[in-house]
Amino acid sequence: MSPILTTIAGLAIAAGVTACDSDASPADGPDQLASSVRDSAGITIVESSRPAPDSRLDWTVGSEPQVSFGAAMGETEYQLYQVGDATRLADGRIVVANGGSNQLLVFDAVGNYLAAWAGQGDGPGEFRSLASVHRWAGDSLIAADSQQGRVSVFDLEGTHGRTTTLTGEAGAALSSISSDPIAHTVMDVLPDNSMLTRSLGGYQTTGFWRWDHTYALIGADWGDGISLGEYPGPEIYSDSYQEGRMIYVLPLRHPFGKNTFTAAWGDLVAIGRNETYEIRAFASDGSLARIVRRDHATSAPTQEQLDAHFRERFANLPEEQRTSRLELAANVPMVETFPAYAGLEADALGYLWVGEFEPPGTEGGKPVWTVFDPEGRARGFVETPSGLTIYEIGEDYVLGKRTGELDIESVELWALARSAN
Repeated sequence: MSPILTTIAGLAIAAGVTACDSDASPADGPDQLASSVRDSAGITIVESSRPAPDSRLDWTVGSEPQVSFGAAMGETEYQLYQVGDATRLADGRIVVANGGSNQLLVFDAVGNYLAAWAGQGDGPGEFRSLASVHRWAGDSLIAADSQQGRVSVFDLEGTHGRTTTLTGEAGAALSSISSDPIAHTVMDVLPDNSMLTRSLGGYQTTGFWRWDHTYALIGADWGDGISLGEYPGPEIYSDSYQEGRMIYVLPLRHPFGKNTFTAAWGDLVAIGRNETYEIRAFASDGSLARIVRRDHATSAPTQEQLDAHFRERFANLPEEQRTSRLELAANVPMVETFPAYAGLEADALGYLWVGEFEPPGTEGGKPVWTVFDPEGRARGFVETPSGLTIYEIGEDYVLGKRTGELDIESVELWALARSAN
């Protein structure tokens, strides 16, 4: 079992830099929180207060999905399984990266199945581990293979154009960054069609660990890449357990562990390490352009909360498997604090959504996000549907995946209404 890791590490501002042009920015609308904007050696630093816990920005997601498909698609090869990503095209079609079949499945605007592109294999336009799909230059799509470190280009009718392996040793775009042969995968696409990539990771078989990854920007012309540095992945504990005559290694992602998140935020790349409530945004030349911070109160988890998490996590396993996993989980070390936040998403209008971390005992409600405007000032809290893994936020929709009973997956499109402010 090898976890797919998402990682990043921030860049430090040079020692001795002092803030200049400090200026408090008053709230400029009823939904605008108190914030300050200042400049430090050409880097914009934006700091905002935390919204009141029960407050909500006047943006709402519909009470039920407009489109939902995948629970029972008829022919088994078109059922959704291990969906890793989805995107909505300009004509309303939805393209799903279906990792279980390594196909790009295409559905119309109301969820009817249309076509299956690509498939399992090692040839051009084929995948071993289809992980993501993104709209790209010239009315095309790119899809990433997280096992082979390859990216394939398709037109909007599914015709394969090219396949490129993203490695420092063999890939021209990354050879200027590193001679390391470790492959990269595409994480996101910016408006100029440059690609945010991340090196693939591995795992350790024992102990508490984080894997470092390298991030880079590659232009739409596949020219030289620009390094964004190395960043650490999620905190994971690995150990072995025995079932019968077999010995297994199980990596357990720490439920309260730290992680790093990325998003294509307008023409910037947002990178956030959630040890603290801070997000750093980088320009297309790799320079640090903006630092966004929000007030955040830290709190410490307890051993009781950690134990309760694993009891619930393994509750549906057969008794022998549950017992062996709980014995392993008992060795997972405690972390000092809960994460400052739980994830990053950026929408089509340039707003950055930062997910609130849900401490134990508060799960089950609707996820809450702090929305930051395109300049980096906090606007307020917004709720999204419970159980929905978000892949894309458009001007007036939210697209994501839900996993229901018996692990049946469905892709859902929800309406998003924004206030005028």
